[in-house]
Amino acid sequence: MIRTLVLTAALAFAGAAAAQDPHAGHTMPAQAAAPQSGVTTVPANGAMTHGSPERFSVTFPHAMVLKTVTLTAEGQAPVVVNAPAAPAAATVSVALPRLAAGTYTAAWTAEGPDGHKMSGSVSFMVH
Repeated sequence: MIRTLVLTAALAFAGAAAAQDPHAGHTMPAQAAAPQSGVTTVPANGAMTHGSPERFSVTFPHAMVLKTVTLTAEGQAPVVVNAPAAPAAATVSVALPRLAAGTYTAAWTAEGPDGHKMSGSVSFMVH
């Protein structure tokens, strides 16, 4: 009897917490690739944006040139965003097209001045 009461109370509390959380029921897909050491992005992996982000930015531990960003979302054709020619920099970015609400994966490629290449991906949600 006590075990049933405790379990019932725990389930009721979890349900109430989920009802108050505007992101309850939203799940982010697992990141497609392990994060690169010292690399950060905006939007960050797992971010939930309010509206379409205007830009995708990557900060590297050393100067790089962003080559492409490919956006994919379930039920939509992939969108390849080619970065305009720019000198290598520690932080690089590209303008994004207007994104509808949904969960996106942004796969990026970059190249250093010495020719070495880096790539990665992050997932984010647009509300």
